[in-house]
Amino acid sequence: MSTFTLLVDDQDAQINFLCPTLKQKVFGSYSNSTWSTIKSESCKTGWFEYSFYGTGIKVDIPTAQPSQDVSVTLDNAPLTAQADGSFESSALPDGQHTLKYAIGSVKQAPVFDYLTVTAGPSTPINGRTLIVDDSQLTYKGNWSTNPPQAPKYDYSSSLYRDTAHWSSTVGDTIEFEFTGTSVAVYGLAAGIMEGSRRNNLTASYTIDGVTQTRGIPAETFDSVPMTEFFHANVPGGRHTLVINLTDVAHPRTFGIDFIAYNASVDSITSLPGYQPTANAAPKFEAGSSKLNGGAVAGIVVGTLALVGVLVAAGWFWRSRQAKKSKSPVALGSGNSSYDDIEASSAYRFSCLPRFSANPLRLEHAAQQRD
Repeated sequence: MSTFTLLVDDQDAQINFLCPTLKQKVFGSYSNSTWSTIKSESCKTGWFEYSFYGTGIKVDIPTAQPSQDVSVTLDNAPLTAQADGSFESSALPDGQHTLKYAIGSVKQAPVFDYLTVTAGPSTPINGRTLIVDDSQLTYKGNWSTNPPQAPKYDYSSSLYRDTAHWSSTVGDTIEFEFTGTSVAVYGLAAGIMEGSRRNNLTASYTIDGVTQTRGIPAETFDSVPMTEFFHANVPGGRHTLVINLTDVAHPRTFGIDFIAYNASVDSITSLPGYQPTANAAPKFEAGSSKLNGGAVAGIVVGTLALVGVLVAAGWFWRSRQAKKSKSPVALGSGNSSYDDIEASSAYRFSCLPRFSANPLRLEHAAQQRD
């Protein structure tokens, strides 16, 4: 069964920050070129809260060194985060859930870039960004999951799901089908030397028979994630994207990390590949203890009485609701992290803030945003 994942940027309006937070517009390998970090140890009682509809949630907030001051609650139940600050829930019943994340004293700034939600039938997705990992794409040719060289990025940057597919072979292709209004391809390039020409690492991008050829952005850093190779706006509907490597000069290598697209349907139930989850209701096993006739009769009588009560209560509730006007529940943000999949043509990079001896003081030159 296909898994559909919603990408939620740290600047999403539906993320409720509970303590003093530094919000940054930065140059670097970050979703939407933004990230957030704490400004106070008071965040150990609660940094942010996020309510969502879906069947799972994943948060990666690297702290460089293990921290024992991280706590997570999901639907008011305390859960255990990883020592590096990350958290991934187990499978949840489809519906509304609330995550609360807290982190206190750390030696280096925790970096909150984005979180992801595993979408269910209840998740509203129209106009929002779905992210597709490289492991979910269709490849032809000599693609490999082994990087050509060791990564050069620091603790705050990482590949989505820590995976990528690599190729340096002209003619290797990727095919991807999506239902949406825009699409973007993100990855990283290896073997690039400063000052060299970028147009000898190129690929063609064909959507529904229309082809464009793109080189990597001029300011691309070597082996740094979140480089936007391609983006396009398209009419809402179902489309096919084909990526074909057209020129790769040694020792350059093309790395694909993920594809993001803005959905044009309301629910994942309208997306190709969706399959409903099997009913997980408990059943009596063969050979289990049986109920006698009296018990069955008692259950039948009790059930009929309960049905009568519920019918009466339902009629009363509906009559009350008919007198009230309904207002839609606000779910998620209309301004998701890749709205229209538009970004600056310049590749962005920045130095991370470091906590000084006083962990409440940040030393950095980046511009503070409220």
